[in-house]
Amino acid sequence: MKKTFNTFNIISAYICLIVIIGGCGRAKKDTELFFIQGNVAYKKGNFEEAIKFYSEAIDKTPKFADAYNNRGSVKLAMDNIDGAILDFEKAVSIDNKFYLAKYNLAEAYSNTDKLDESLSLLKQISQQYKDSSFYFVTLSNVFINKNNFAEASANLATALRLNDKNDKALTNLGYIQYSEKNFEASKNNFEKAIAINPRQDFALNNLSLIYSLNEDYNKALEIIEKALLINNNEIYQNNKSYYLINLNKLEDGRKIIQSVLEKNDKNAWAYRNMGVFYLKSKNYSLALENFMKADKLDPSVELLNYYLGITQQNLGNESKACEYWKIGQKINEVKSIEMLAKVCK
Repeated sequence: MKKTFNTFNIISAYICLIVIIGGCGRAKKDTELFFIQGNVAYKKGNFEEAIKFYSEAIDKTPKFADAYNNRGSVKLAMDNIDGAILDFEKAVSIDNKFYLAKYNLAEAYSNTDKLDESLSLLKQISQQYKDSSFYFVTLSNVFINKNNFAEASANLATALRLNDKNDKALTNLGYIQYSEKNFEASKNNFEKAIAINPRQDFALNNLSLIYSLNEDYNKALEIIEKALLINNNEIYQNNKSYYLINLNKLEDGRKIIQSVLEKNDKNAWAYRNMGVFYLKSKNYSLALENFMKADKLDPSVELLNYYLGITQQNLGNESKACEYWKIGQKINEVKSIEMLAKVCK
């Protein structure tokens, strides 16, 4: 699963800002023009061009907080979270009452390990954003990442009360329900989110996972392809590889996994998927090696205990297989529970 960023009102609109750029006379026209061009480029999706224009505006007027905020927003849209955070922090340092920049910084922090910092910023601007549905979605991000689903759900309830068409609130609620294995409710909320916003790639990705759990890999593949057209990230690529392998398109799946691991050799999900590739190829020793790598990096990876058990069973270690399925049973892994009942007496 993947957390996502809100895009609520993150760009500062251009106005003639006397305090920020020192007046609206001819001497400041270059700064104003670069700023406007940056906003236009951002709205058109020309992110590199937008960054160039905002940077030009900053070069002309180094204390231009709005330009830092907007450049940070573009970087966030490009998944450059570290760069975005630096720009938002700079905007806030220039203007401590720049509430939009504080919101954006809190949103960026909510997708890192700086969860307490995010929460602190959100509390500072609570009055300014008390009627904002997206503000409560960002609060939910923080609590989801803290594994406090009860608090996250309460904030999502507020978000949806303020705006029942908030696709990000529906997606986050679906994520919580998925994590709690309430798959029918989860599926319903992902579908609602996608109906509202067909480019909601997080919801598309997570909906594909539900079809995968039901072993409808063709439908899962169809949906993940849509997500990848919107956001070609390694999480979605990883899921595509898994669906391809389960459709017996082994080499196509393996190539994607290899590409993911070349970029990030700490990706536990990729090692799990490589393990499934070797399992399907009946190379059980290499399957076990990759599953163990995944287990070392992140033992919570979905279906990992099921696959470890299947591999041990194929290696003739039935008692070891049952040990893994018992672990899967404890975390309510349906396939592990099925194998435990079928094999382990």
